[in-house]
Amino acid sequence: MRQFVLYARKAVTSPDFSLDDLPGSGGRMDLVARCVCSALWISHGLRRDACIHIAAYGRPNPPVVISFYGDKLRNVSPDERNIASWIKIALASKRKNPGIAVRRGLSFQKLIEELASSGNFFYILHEDGVPVEDVDLKADAVFVLGDHLGIPRKEEKFVERFPHEKISLGNISYLASQCITIIHYELDRRSQNSIQMSADSSL
Repeated sequence: MRQFVLYARKAVTSPDFSLDDLPGSGGRMDLVARCVCSALWISHGLRRDACIHIAAYGRPNPPVVISFYGDKLRNVSPDERNIASWIKIALASKRKNPGIAVRRGLSFQKLIEELASSGNFFYILHEDGVPVEDVDLKADAVFVLGDHLGIPRKEEKFVERFPHEKISLGNISYLASQCITIIHYELDRRSQNSIQMSADSSL
């Protein structure tokens, strides 16, 4: 499964935010929602082999990890407001969605330890990393990135304790949601090429 971990420094950790002001009252919940959309949606469907974990560190009671699982998600549509409304519902614990999990008190580091214990390899998206086109990307891995403020250095160093590689998407600073789309594109393209090569070799 492709997994993404987004470190969201400002994302609020209570349901008391306005759907009409996701950037302000939501602590850039608009950015979070766009990342969820990029991680899980394709045209006319969901990526059932992907999930995204949001490590939220905004007010009032951080940390909180909000996870969206493509293989289980139901009744959510790919627009910022709808995704944010489901986050609001999940934080309020008013209604359960089988594809959304909220874990209060789970820190970014604990999440990384949990993912590492399952044998996952980590890719840290970093402007000084190895160009992605030069990396033999593992299909089932965890891609770690930050929001508009980036990942705190101490958290980045923690991920570096585990099997990892830093990768770069080039000299342009993309939005976090765009980075996720690019990673999906690279993995999709390579998977399709591998299938085509296997088909050609069997002729």
